[in-house]
Amino acid sequence: MSHKIKKHSKTIKSLILGAFIGLFLAVFIIKSLSPYIESESGLWFIFKIYALIGAVFFFYLVHIIIHEVGHLIFGLLTGYTFVSFRIASITLIKENNKFKIKKFSIPGTAGQCLMMPPEFKDGKYPFIIYNLGGGLMNLLISFASILIIIITENKVSTLNLILTLESIAGIIAGLTNIIPLKVGGVANDGYNILSMLKDEYAKYGFYAQLKTYALLTKGYRMKDIPFKDIECKEGVDLSNPLVASLKLLEHSWYLDNMHLSKANICLNSFNSVNDDLIPIIKYEINCEKIFLELIGDCNKDVVDKLYDDNLKKYIKASKFSISKKRFLMAYEAFYEKDLDKALKYFREGEVLALKYPVKGEAEMELMLMNWIKNSIIETT
Repeated sequence: MSHKIKKHSKTIKSLILGAFIGLFLAVFIIKSLSPYIESESGLWFIFKIYALIGAVFFFYLVHIIIHEVGHLIFGLLTGYTFVSFRIASITLIKENNKFKIKKFSIPGTAGQCLMMPPEFKDGKYPFIIYNLGGGLMNLLISFASILIIIITENKVSTLNLILTLESIAGIIAGLTNIIPLKVGGVANDGYNILSMLKDEYAKYGFYAQLKTYALLTKGYRMKDIPFKDIECKEGVDLSNPLVASLKLLEHSWYLDNMHLSKANICLNSFNSVNDDLIPIIKYEINCEKIFLELIGDCNKDVVDKLYDDNLKKYIKASKFSISKKRFLMAYEAFYEKDLDKALKYFREGEVLALKYPVKGEAEMELMLMNWIKNSIIETT
């Protein structure tokens, strides 16, 4: 079977699975809410429909918090230690034995619970329960609500309506995280579990990411981390999001050590799998490719080809990412030759660094931005 046929086969399978999930949820929602709207008609009926949809959306936001708490609880139960807890851009981290609020976000994700994994022994560590924890917590809370509704004999009441709406939101959140899917171009928990069960190196990639980000949050720089811990072996499947993320850590290590030619080689290793990469990985690679081009030959044709509308939207959505301030600073300095705008992004990066949860990353980015600033001064 050719590569293209395999790719289309995966897409078709995902669409069929998505259709079944959508059908199940639609039937469940209609059946659950019909007692509360069946006696209504006209404008009041339409108003109630929209109000109920709005309420489900509200409870879905509540279940995002429940989901991340699930990762935290099941992580702690299996030997993980707390690193950070994020809802939207608000991030709680533990720094010097004190909890602090910082700001950070990743486009395509509504929340994230990061933890330091237990030791990697004989190629093993507990990754299934940690990943399932969020979705399981959503479903457990939802089933508890359904149980209360059953105990109260399905009476049409305000309490039961609230519990019904909450359980709908929880089941949606749980299933769309446990069933392997790519949601908004981002691999969900179920997809990550499946990847790790299929590919031993993906399992290590996930472990290395968790450990590296835990160390960076504590203040370690990428250059402080032993290269062997984040080195991506030859011949691995770079189209796998977890393996690709490990390769990007390797790129960051080269960048922090200012080995720019090796950083470029690292990025070019993705060329053969570019069409198979999930969007968020592709955007990160293109950001870094453009950056290296900007500070190198600054070939405008190369920059224009990579810097398309989708990437611009991604960068705009990444307003709390300090690496994007570095990217925009380089773009204004070397492509647009607008020194005032370049220095504006430099100052924004400095401000962002003060409340950035990933301390080691912030220090590396400030180093790179200062390097750009010095390059500007030398050429003026």
